[in-house]
Parts: sequence; structure tokens; C-alpha cells
Amino acid sequence: MATSTREYLDPVFLSKLANMELVARCAVEGFFAGLHPSPFQGFSVEYSDHRQYHPGDEVKFVDWKVYARSDRLYIKRFQQETNTTVYLLLDASRSMAFRGGQSVRKIDYACFLAAALSYLMLQQCDSTGLVLFGEKIRAQIPPASKRTHLNALLQMLEHVEPAGRTDLAAVLHAVAEIGKRRGLVILISDLLDDQGDILKGLAHLKFLKHDVIVYHVMDHQEIHLDYEGLIQFEDLESKDKVRTFPQSIRGEYQRQVAAFLQDVKKTLRNANMDYCLLDTSEPLDHALIAYLARRRRRM
Repeated sequence: MATSTREYLDPVFLSKLANMELVARCAVEGFFAGLHPSPFQGFSVEYSDHRQYHPGDEVKFVDWKVYARSDRLYIKRFQQETNTTVYLLLDASRSMAFRGGQSVRKIDYACFLAAALSYLMLQQCDSTGLVLFGEKIRAQIPPASKRTHLNALLQMLEHVEPAGRTDLAAVLHAVAEIGKRRGLVILISDLLDDQGDILKGLAHLKFLKHDVIVYHVMDHQEIHLDYEGLIQFEDLESKDKVRTFPQSIRGEYQRQVAAFLQDVKKTLRNANMDYCLLDTSEPLDHALIAYLARRRRRM
């Protein structure tokens, strides 16, 4: 993706915009402007979807404009073939307030991603809902597919502030009870909770035949611990404190974090759930590509 288009996906750039609607539009339009070299060439927010042409498909459904640009044959999908129900679950617990360096807070990054996904989903006529949670569900907007529904979603995202502890497992079980219509569940969280309990909650969603994408949002410092000098760390939820020289523990810390991330990734993928690690210092394009890949596999 060209530098000029990637700028519109940069979280620091997005944090300077006036409102969440502008954030969503800049992120999605910047993303599609840079898509041409990617596997999603020909995908557009102006129509429902495409898939590659297969022998036996009716020629009248071939998109010849896409063929002229890409030299590849794509078939247009119609809305009734592609619509899905999407449940966006956004972790707004206190740990999501962390910012370790020059990047944005984890909650800001998560809200930018949720806004961009909402904008994209509703352009695709997907029925989209939003659940905001900490220890329990704090607020929710039921799924709907009207274009005007975007305003409600963005208004909620505009005013999110992290608070409280995390009880992700309880929230996932609660969502499983209210999300009766089978669809795509997108969890955006730092996953700072008991991993076994989280997996049980996600397994409940899979049992109900939902597809699942987990966006694991982490600050660059949480992954790499690049601090220098004597630092006091404080747990944002428990308020526990510890003082140490990060350089003395960095190697072992990075090994343990790498092992943790690998275990999460392996466990979720073995359960047929998509996993996407997101560093808050990086643009949003990786996250949007992960969503489009999962959505296409559902068709």
C-alpha cells in the first residue's frame, strides 16, 4: 500500500481527526485506495461483493470493469447472497487505557478499528451490532443494516472511556445468550483475563455456529518492553505496583510474551477461530484484511 494511503490508516493520524465518522471514512477509503496490489483487488464498497469466476458461472454476471483493471474474472454477488449478521464486542475495561509510548491508547485504537469495521460492514449491507463491556455488558446496540444505523454505532464509540475490571468469559457467555441469530462475532480486546475461561466463552459462541475473529490489541511496549532506566509499573485494574529496570528483565519478558502469543494463536486457530494480533503503533490495514478474508470464507 502506498505511503500516502497508509497514512489514513495510521492511528496517530486518525486520533487528530474531529469525529468518529471522519475516522471511519478516512480509514476505509484509505484502505481501499491502496488495495489494488492485494488479493482483494476489485473489491469495492460500492457494491455487495465479488468472488472469482469458476467454470460454469453465468457470463452475464462477470464484472468486466474489474477484468479490464486486473486481467482476472470476478463474478458479482448480490446483497441477498452476501448479507451477514455481525456482532462487534469491544473491551472497554480499565486495562484498555494503557499507552506506553508515542502510539494511541489501546481503547482509542480499538474504537478506530470498530468504527472502520462498522462503516465497511454497513456499506456491504451487513447487519451490525455493538457490545461495549468490562466486567459485564455496559451498553449494546442490536444489529441492524440501515445506513442510518452507522450514526448510532459511531456515537457510542465517540464517547467510550475505559472503566472497571475485565470478566471476558462472563461477557462472552452473555453475548452467546443474546446473539441468537448465527453470524460473525468480532472480539476486540487485550485478552487480559484467564485464558482458559476466555476460550470456554469463545467455544460457547462456536457451539452456536458463529464464526469468530479475535483482534488482540496490544501496545508496542507490552510486546517489547523497550523502556530504559528505573520504571514503576502499575496494573490499571488491580493497582498493584512494581519498580524495576526493564533492561534487566527484557529478554525473559519477551520470551514469555512470545510464548503467550503463540499459545493464544495456536489455541484459537485449533478451534477454527481467526486470530489477529494488533500493535497499536501500526496502521489498521492488517485488521481490515483479516476481516475481509474471514467474511469471504463465510460465503
